[in-house]
Amino acid sequence: MTKPRVVLVTPPSKLFPYDLHQPAFEGLDVELVTVTCRDQAEVVQAVRGADVVMIGGFRVDAEVIAAMDRARAICGFAHGFESIDLDAATRAGILVTNAARMCHLEVANHAMALILALNRKIVQYDRAMRRGVWDRPAERPIPPLEGQTAGLVGLGAIGQALARRLQAFGLRVIAHDPYVEPMVPREVGVRMVLDLPALLADSDYVSVQVPFNARTRHLMGEREFRAMRSTAYFVNCCRGAVVDERALVRALQEGWIAGAGLDVFEQEPTDPANPLLQMDHVIATPHAAGESTESGAASTRVASGEAAAILRGEWPSRVVNPEVWGRIREARR
Repeated sequence: MTKPRVVLVTPPSKLFPYDLHQPAFEGLDVELVTVTCRDQAEVVQAVRGADVVMIGGFRVDAEVIAAMDRARAICGFAHGFESIDLDAATRAGILVTNAARMCHLEVANHAMALILALNRKIVQYDRAMRRGVWDRPAERPIPPLEGQTAGLVGLGAIGQALARRLQAFGLRVIAHDPYVEPMVPREVGVRMVLDLPALLADSDYVSVQVPFNARTRHLMGEREFRAMRSTAYFVNCCRGAVVDERALVRALQEGWIAGAGLDVFEQEPTDPANPLLQMDHVIATPHAAGESTESGAASTRVASGEAAAILRGEWPSRVVNPEVWGRIREARR
């Protein structure tokens, strides 16, 4: 009988260490292969004959999925899964998993850091001092964080971790999330707001942490930014396309909101001429919120663990198209 073949697909710039994958497959008689690809054409070739594909750094589009002649599953290395054509995978009966929670604490810390920097005007002061300006201008008022309101759009793992950090600084935390489990708000001590515009109107800081999909594309647009207070700040550490970037630029230029902290952009890498990068009241980082010395290894362990569970016939814990699992189980009967 042929051994199940697990193929790790990686770009040259992002090799996933073999020794981190190996422990997850102990006790399984599998062939574990790492393939370094330079482009999509090489990815198409790499996935042929694989029972499980572990992949990061490439698009898994319909062409790649069509080349998966034996695959049971695609295991991603990231929290987001927008690079995978989920509809095509589901139609092909291929299970898709992500690496949820591999960096949720890092992202929560990053969002908190942006909120603190926006409140304390850290970046503006730093830029001014480097220009030789020693001043604390009155036009940059700094309200105390204690007693202010933070509105979280999304109360998943990242949102919950961020809520706890905000509460530690004395902020009141409210949230909007139509899909949150009922017990979560009570456990975290957050008041839920059913209407998104109502949350936006009641918040001094708005932080978005939702998965990117067809429902959340441009979730934050002109209507939403107009609903915010003119003194409020906007933070995005999830996915750039959750925001209508043109609407955000206008909101900042016309004073609908006070400023923004952005780790993600609609197009990445973003154009250096992007108007958002020219604004003094915007703090920008290069999609780095999930980075740490641990998060890369964690994503590898999570993806490997999901792949190994599937090969053992177990239910993986981070499935994003669960309807496929029933078909797999039926096929084995």
